[in-house]
Amino acid sequence: MGRLLKHILLLFVVVLMAATTDALLAQKKTTTVAEQKKRVEQYKRDLERTKKEVQNLKKEKGSATERVDKLTEQMNLRTSYIAETERKQELLKVEADALDKTIDSLAEQLEYNKQIYAEAVRVAYRNYRTQRTTTYLFSSTDLSDATRRMVNIRHVAEQRQELADRIVDQTLRLKGMRTELTSRRTELDSIERSLEREHSELKRDREEAKRTFEELSEKERKALEEQKRQQQLLDKATKELRKLTEGNKVGKTFNKSTKALNLPVKGGKTEKMQTNMVKIIGAKGDAVNSIYEGKVIRIVVDNTNHSTVMIAHGSYVSVYTHLSQIRVAVGDVVKRNEQIGTIGIGVDHKGVMSAYMQFMIINTESNVPMNVMDCFKK
Repeated sequence: MGRLLKHILLLFVVVLMAATTDALLAQKKTTTVAEQKKRVEQYKRDLERTKKEVQNLKKEKGSATERVDKLTEQMNLRTSYIAETERKQELLKVEADALDKTIDSLAEQLEYNKQIYAEAVRVAYRNYRTQRTTTYLFSSTDLSDATRRMVNIRHVAEQRQELADRIVDQTLRLKGMRTELTSRRTELDSIERSLEREHSELKRDREEAKRTFEELSEKERKALEEQKRQQQLLDKATKELRKLTEGNKVGKTFNKSTKALNLPVKGGKTEKMQTNMVKIIGAKGDAVNSIYEGKVIRIVVDNTNHSTVMIAHGSYVSVYTHLSQIRVAVGDVVKRNEQIGTIGIGVDHKGVMSAYMQFMIINTESNVPMNVMDCFKK
């Protein structure tokens, strides 16, 4: 009887250790899929906004240039949306495969536990019929031995009940996991159909953009080609900046939702050039200040002796172009509203001299242009 008790106790220990490991594995979940869903939804909202703007331009009979520009933005957003959705699909597949393996492991563990429990019940019944438990207890050599044997009997009963509770819990978890896996598979099917639609829409976007482009005048075409060239240069520069900002912690609290910042030039007049670029007109000698705490990662001097200063705020980079009298160096950490130079002097195409600078913000983690004026809204 003593050897039998030890054998059953050992089996219970093995079962409970395996169950604990299984529980830990089941709890190990990642939030990556949830985060990716948020990114996909954001791209989807941006895409829907742009699609409405394209439709409005058609209704209002906007210029071909405006339509091509907006269609290009729509295609870029759709391409990004497809890429993010494919990433979500990949993460869901990994999660579904991992869940599938966990289900197999849990089902195997559950079956094993049921077998152990059945054997434990059979042993308990045989002991009851043959009164082996009573014999085991009354064959004690003394009171201390009897107490120890009573504890052993009670412990086996408690372990048997704990295993029964474990089996119920595992059965419920297994049912929940199978339901969750079915949901994941359904979601993957939905994503696959959605991607097929988006690829078709992207193809139509390209065809429409091509037709609209053919409506442009020669002057408009050249302007768009130059814009495309500038965008390619910007994309290349963004890749380089991504390397420079990697791991940067200075000013990392800056993001696309940051508001109520001061203009780089106090009292400057703004003229929008592109979504992520603005021209700021001031007076000779005006100070140019950093909009936010950050780290100076690059300074470039052009052939007119004016400088461009780039300051990284986490993964964002503010770019100050057409500056003179630079007061910072690469590697410097600047504070918010700290002077980094003075406004440059230039002559426009009419020969008029003025003091101005150009300002833009680049998000090195995204290809979606940021509206620079948003961060100055009070």
